[in-house]
Amino acid sequence: MIKFITDRGLVINKRDFGEADRYVTVFTENFGKIVFLLKGIRKSKKRELNSIDLLSLSNFTFYKKGENYTVSSFNGIESYSNIKSDLNRLEISLYFVALLNAILVENNRKKSLYKIFLRSLEFLNNNENEKKNYILIGYFLHYIIRDEGLNISSGEGYNFSFERSKFITENEKYIYKVSKSEKSLVEKFINNRAKDIDEEIETLEDIKKVVFLFERYLNFHLGIDIKLKNYIMEG
Repeated sequence: MIKFITDRGLVINKRDFGEADRYVTVFTENFGKIVFLLKGIRKSKKRELNSIDLLSLSNFTFYKKGENYTVSSFNGIESYSNIKSDLNRLEISLYFVALLNAILVENNRKKSLYKIFLRSLEFLNNNENEKKNYILIGYFLHYIIRDEGLNISSGEGYNFSFERSKFITENEKYIYKVSKSEKSLVEKFINNRAKDIDEEIETLEDIKKVVFLFERYLNFHLGIDIKLKNYIMEG
């Protein structure tokens, strides 16, 4: 007997297969990353096809047959139309998606990360402020750092050591030099005080540099190569 399962999830990748089928990678709430097979979907003329577009939140009813998870039905919950109609917010969202595709392991439950991703998309869907959106990127990256079992501490000096995961006074091979204001920003993120970042005082450029530090740190420790500059078009 086939066991049907229903869960909601966010589409983070899609790939066409054969003449009519499609594989979609979904970050589900309760089962983590799952690759679903959608048979004949590319020949369908149903309106709900946008429910399996990238960056769509949908309910999926599916079953496992052999090595494949096959979707029997789906319906859309949220399409994040504001994100998809705004290039800057879309670029940030696609960066998040690329990062998730790089770090998530299939069938590894990541419910807390799923919730953070969902909240991040909701925030982007309702916010156009560039500085706030970069603060969100910093928050998202630092959350992943902790979720992956890594830990950044403050330390002395203004040279951030990727190997030691803290600030040091010495020069060594894998360091990133920061200013006093940039170090202060890092400390706010690592002490769960991102909400205390003063948008009137702390500059967008400083926030971007902290984002770059977190990104390089993740790439260094996880062996990935995700770069925000590949997704963001500077004005």
